[in-house]
Amino acid sequence: MGIQVWFIVLGVGVMTLIVWDGKRRKLKQRSSSAAGITQKKQAVEAAPISNQPAEPISPPQANASTVSTPNIEGITSGSRIGSATHILGKVIADEPVLIKGRLEGTLIAPNHPVSVTASGHVASYIEGSCVDIDGHMVGTLKANTKATLLSRARLQGVVEAPRLECMAGAWLQVDVAQSANRQRVAMVL
Repeated sequence: MGIQVWFIVLGVGVMTLIVWDGKRRKLKQRSSSAAGITQKKQAVEAAPISNQPAEPISPPQANASTVSTPNIEGITSGSRIGSATHILGKVIADEPVLIKGRLEGTLIAPNHPVSVTASGHVASYIEGSCVDIDGHMVGTLKANTKATLLSRARLQGVVEAPRLECMAGAWLQVDVAQSANRQRVAMVL
């Protein structure tokens, strides 16, 4: 009986340290982000104001070496599934969704963008207006407007979209469907 009490005490002590460390990290992260904001604000306030007219900025010239990639983490509002989160089941959203963690089940947001980051893993079904994948997915991806597969995307299953954009480096083993037409595609870009 004595050794069991020591294990319980040791377990409670370890859990207390884990909680304390998590709170410390969260506080440190908040203070560093607040310090970064104040530094940027001070830099803007300290910038000298010139009375000379500003030079016009010419738009960047498009060429083959500059390929625009969507900012997958640019979703500022909506639902976020964090990297430490694992969801089993069905998610229905009426707002943009950003997935950094794991989702095993169904995600339906037919009128909003859905993004899966490089750390995201999805198994089963995703539906959204515009779907951007930079992580792993096994199952069915249905985009009502456009599906974008970024360079780190790893996709197996079915893609249903009127428009499909695929960046170099993405790995696909999918059936591509546009309405009733379906054709088998297996490629590595």
